[in-house]
Amino acid sequence: MEGTPPTPVSRLEANTSRNDENSRSSPLQQPQQPQVVGGPCASLGFSNQIESVNPGNLSQLAEGRTTDVGADLTGRSDALLGAYSAVLPPDQEDSLPDPSPITRGGLIAFGLETNLDLSMVDLSFLESYNARPPFEYEAATASTLAPLAQSVENEATQADHAARADRSMQRLRWRFVPAPQDHGYAEHGNLLLGAEAGPDTPPKSLRNLDMESGADNCLDLASRDKIFSIVLSQMPQPFSLNAASFPSPELLDRLIRYFLTVPFSNAGAWIHRSTFTPKKARSELLLAMAAAGAVLTPDSALRKLGFAMQEVVRHQFTAVFEADNTLIRDLELHQAFLLCLEISLWSANSRKMEISESFRYPLITMLRRRGRFDAARYPLITVHPVDTGQTLEDKWRLWVRQESIKRLVYHLWQHDAQSSMVLRTSPLMSYAELSLPLPACTALWNAPDAKQWKELLCAQQAGGQSVSSPTPLTECVLNMDLLESHRHVVDMRLSCTAILHALWGLIWEYRQMSFLTSSNSSNNHSNTILGPSQPWSGGLLMVSRYQQLTEMLNYFGIGYRNENALYWHSTLMHMHMSLEEIQLFAVSLEQSESADQVPPAIEAWSGSKEGRQAAWHSAQIIRDVRALAPQCLRDFTAVALYHSTLALWAYGMGVAGLIGTATAKVPIWLDSPETENVQRFISFGQGQPMLHGETPEVSAVDLCDPTTVLTLALWLMHHNHSGPDAHEPPLVKSIVYAIQKLLEVTTWSRQIMNH
Repeated sequence: MEGTPPTPVSRLEANTSRNDENSRSSPLQQPQQPQVVGGPCASLGFSNQIESVNPGNLSQLAEGRTTDVGADLTGRSDALLGAYSAVLPPDQEDSLPDPSPITRGGLIAFGLETNLDLSMVDLSFLESYNARPPFEYEAATASTLAPLAQSVENEATQADHAARADRSMQRLRWRFVPAPQDHGYAEHGNLLLGAEAGPDTPPKSLRNLDMESGADNCLDLASRDKIFSIVLSQMPQPFSLNAASFPSPELLDRLIRYFLTVPFSNAGAWIHRSTFTPKKARSELLLAMAAAGAVLTPDSALRKLGFAMQEVVRHQFTAVFEADNTLIRDLELHQAFLLCLEISLWSANSRKMEISESFRYPLITMLRRRGRFDAARYPLITVHPVDTGQTLEDKWRLWVRQESIKRLVYHLWQHDAQSSMVLRTSPLMSYAELSLPLPACTALWNAPDAKQWKELLCAQQAGGQSVSSPTPLTECVLNMDLLESHRHVVDMRLSCTAILHALWGLIWEYRQMSFLTSSNSSNNHSNTILGPSQPWSGGLLMVSRYQQLTEMLNYFGIGYRNENALYWHSTLMHMHMSLEEIQLFAVSLEQSESADQVPPAIEAWSGSKEGRQAAWHSAQIIRDVRALAPQCLRDFTAVALYHSTLALWAYGMGVAGLIGTATAKVPIWLDSPETENVQRFISFGQGQPMLHGETPEVSAVDLCDPTTVLTLALWLMHHNHSGPDAHEPPLVKSIVYAIQKLLEVTTWSRQIMNH
């Protein structure tokens, strides 16, 4: 029939036609279904399997480029290929599509094909970094290698993309699907650097690192050798490795310093910088900090180096703890453990993310069994004005250690809650077991020495701001007014965030209970887990639970919302929606039989107060993201933006028909401060929900057009990481890819509806 949309091609046909798409065309008036390859939710779910380096391919890539880069680079690269072949397995053919069914919590997961192997260009850059660290502040000088290296990088990128395009598309799974070449040592080859150095210009974004600290605060050769010994212990035998092929002490030191000082790292909140001395720290902690710093850099070669370092540290923990069980009490090993978990969780590599999820509990157990969650393990340290000399120094260092343990627990508490939100799993730590005191104020924590720490503490005592006994977290959850009375003696941002983590545990329980009660009424579409639009159908228990949680979160928002507004809005957004239902809806769009249908549950939720409440909180998250400093959109913040985008997209799909037929409605800007018009919209649905655009061409975004919402989210992610020296983190790249696929599917489905 004229104007009828074509029947969507199958996934296999779409994959087959991918390489021949330029030779085929279809009528412009007919909507095209985006090509979908893989499992049932292949277009929107991701999994990563580590690509292995094929030495033969690398040799062919390097062959014939002597005139471009120089014989010296080619010779050094060929020498490294032999070492890589001993570590990395050969390429394996792609596995068959995974027949596993779709499960709750596993849809639209992260893990885009992230190649963590070093290319020839990466090797050349890392060789130069060993002699000239990329963090050194110096004027940019002309280099004959720079333009040539750029041309080589372009050629290598094109060749790499051409060789792996189909493999990447075939591996779009919703979870990690192991292959024979996937193992714990697959990235160890990325630790190898060239023995000689070549000239290169340091990245401009990494030149302003403060390196004025004394020699005692720098990583020395002995510490580097201890780190190197850990690497050697994990290399396959026989394996000859020159010490010069491992990162130099200068590069490791700058990576550690970058991790501690970069604005978008929160290391200073739980690692005490004033007492941190690399020469005295454990090798595992140094290597983990260097890995974290490398992963934060915008340099792709350094990121791969960081992920390889993280794997080395992860393997080291088993040997260390089994060799000496008393080390389960070691603070620095606990810090290194948590760093490894964080690097893995935010890597966008589904293998690493799955490992982070499964390895979280050992660290929790070690801290729990040592009593680190109990207030009794944190006795009050008293300081007198007459304390001086070694007595004062000992008290300060004892306080620093106690506070470091406390902040480690709170940081693990945050990691556990964020993992629950991202991976859609139950938290492993209970809000009822954390009776430890709140973290001390930032002024005391950041005091550079014992003398200033004493002055600040005595000033608190003189002003009547000190307390005789620390306030535990559990009491503040029940009585949030305690936060205000202790505002001057606790770290308000960390304390408020910790309370939100506790509330998330309550919300997760509510969502699970809501799912169970609604599953018994599957035929009643008005009663869904998307929100209590008919709360009485779940019984009085669900009604009272919802009201209690709403009152607690609203009360918290009145006094402490600004301490962490994005997390508060994210918590309430999940309170009023089900991400699982929205993900199922997104996946169903790729199927031709349901492309023009909106599930009744989504329609009911979009027309309810709970749906409008979730849309408002989602829009407020977008507002907070706009205010972020450059390169700060990463990790949990990026995931929060992604979840809010899905919520607004689902809301727009559900109300598009209803709002599209209405006329003369007052625009309601959901990403602006709360007003009476916003309250009327949430309560009664009055007005046209809108978002502010980011360009003069698009000054407003109508929520009834979901494609514009997705386009806005893509712009926000690209804009935060724009600039000549900025590159999107792997997690952001993965989210961008997911939104792009959703945009394609949405555009196609709306064309189906219009026909």
